[in-house]
Amino acid sequence: MNEALRLKNSKYLLLAVFMFLIPKPAWAKTATFKDQSWQINPSAVTVSGSSVRNAGSLLGLAKEKITGSPSPVQQKIFSDSTLEAINQIALEINQKSEQAKLVLEGERTKEFSPGKDGQSLDTNKLSQLLLSGQDKFSLPVVTSSSSIKLSETNSLGINELVATGESNFKGSPKNRITNIRVGSAKFNGVIIRPGEEFSFNKFLGDVDAEHGFLPELVIKRTGVVPEFGGGLCQVSSTTFRAAMNAGLPIVERRAHSFAVQYYAPQGSDATIYPGVTDLRFTNNLNSSLLVWTRIEGTRLFFDFYGTKDDRIVEFDGPVQYDKKTDGSMKATWTRRVKLNGTTTEQVFRSTYLPPALFHPEEQATTPNPQTPSQ
Repeated sequence: MNEALRLKNSKYLLLAVFMFLIPKPAWAKTATFKDQSWQINPSAVTVSGSSVRNAGSLLGLAKEKITGSPSPVQQKIFSDSTLEAINQIALEINQKSEQAKLVLEGERTKEFSPGKDGQSLDTNKLSQLLLSGQDKFSLPVVTSSSSIKLSETNSLGINELVATGESNFKGSPKNRITNIRVGSAKFNGVIIRPGEEFSFNKFLGDVDAEHGFLPELVIKRTGVVPEFGGGLCQVSSTTFRAAMNAGLPIVERRAHSFAVQYYAPQGSDATIYPGVTDLRFTNNLNSSLLVWTRIEGTRLFFDFYGTKDDRIVEFDGPVQYDKKTDGSMKATWTRRVKLNGTTTEQVFRSTYLPPALFHPEEQATTPNPQTPSQ
């Protein structure tokens, strides 16, 4: 009878130990840093082990002296999934500091690096925060300043990132991608002086095979036909978005004849055609503007560097309306710029015709994702 009772108690003991070691479910915690946020589920187990050092407890120290052995301590150990989440955040956060560099060659930038501060995730502090009762907290990051700031490299007022324009050319054919790369490089390093009007076609220059462009589809009144430089509107649309985000006055902009999937959201595009249609805006900042382009995967970026003022830029839209099953639609994009007590508003209206009017044979293979399917 005693043996049966002993076995029964052993089973309960093993079950208790097993339940004790199972990671307890925890609510996901939110960690934020600048404009980023992460969701972390801090699952952990509690284990007993020998203390490596005395943590300041007089009782613990007395026990160690009397028994001649260190006192066991309770420790939290994170699960593999939690450790992987912490490591992933560290990979995204950690970076070495870089010195800023700006080398001019005439009116063009030859070498440029905006520089960046070093930063490193404090994993020890993060572990403590994950084990605390806080559900939301700022990510503990240690930073170090760059030894040379961008403002120290020039006298043009090119001190910081003012605005960025972005677009995605995913799904583009080979020739179109080549034209986007060649075209965007034409604007890399352009300097726009205070009060100067920027002309896209001026800096684009000749569009032909001699200057690296390839034949690709271009929208014309007679339809969609292959011409050198097809796809350059990806570059002009990205430039337009950067100028809009910077709050710069837009002098000339025209929408495409029909809605193109590469320029979503519709209403934020800007078509160009040398000698016919241009994209123009004015640099009304007190500093010069440096245009710097980059491509990451299938995303094109136009970064404007200068010196920010007190302007506040607000948007309504772009909003699409009057959509039809044939792909036609209309769109509006309204921007308000508040500066020195004055608000300036610009409204950009776009009318997109049915795509089938321009290339009926391709209507089935290049649908507009923003219109209802037929």
